[in-house]
Amino acid sequence: MAAAIATAADSAVDISISALAGPQAPAWETAIPWHRSLSDLTAQPDLLIDFTLPGGTRTAAAWSAAKRVPLLSGVTGLTDEILSDLRVTASLVPVLWSPNLSLGVNLLADLAERASAVLDAQVPVLIKDVHHQWKKDAPSGTALMLGAGIAGRRDGDHERIEYESVREGEVIGEHTVTFKMGGEEFDLVHRAHDRSIYAQGALNAGAWLAGQAPGLYSAADWLRSR
Repeated sequence: MAAAIATAADSAVDISISALAGPQAPAWETAIPWHRSLSDLTAQPDLLIDFTLPGGTRTAAAWSAAKRVPLLSGVTGLTDEILSDLRVTASLVPVLWSPNLSLGVNLLADLAERASAVLDAQVPVLIKDVHHQWKKDAPSGTALMLGAGIAGRRDGDHERIEYESVREGEVIGEHTVTFKMGGEEFDLVHRAHDRSIYAQGALNAGAWLAGQAPGLYSAADWLRSR
């Protein structure tokens, strides 16, 4: 994701990557300065983008709070404790956390919520996610996000929502939401063909976030601003 975001920024008119931070040096050729730790940064950026692991998100939240730098995170598998850290940081700076920053996926989430609001709350829903064989979490963070949005339109009831996860080959990501109505089924599908969609979404959402007041935002907030 770091390489994809750096590539996307190269073609952006008003966005540039000032530094990379992480325990390992970039595995691709780049002139962007690299630091092992956020504490090693010599200049303060306008935004911190976090695509690490849950432990890295906790570090990013603490650093953003201390430096008063807006934080955008696309890390999945966060514990309740780390989400609490993000809420603390959001009291000081704008924070956007989303398990998926693709514009298409967030449109899928919006449409799934609208369908759920129209249909009876007893209609069973199947959320299927297909990813590459190396992905560890199942269901995916995106699948859980879709389920939470649908349940939100059902007064928080997850009872009739099921998940199915498939891990195979090098599939970037595919999510299908199926509403199983009597005598008919209704599918909403998103297929990712290139990881650049997540990078471009992160840059667009980040540019929007940098101008917001302190608070905890979602990708839905960014989507509504478009």
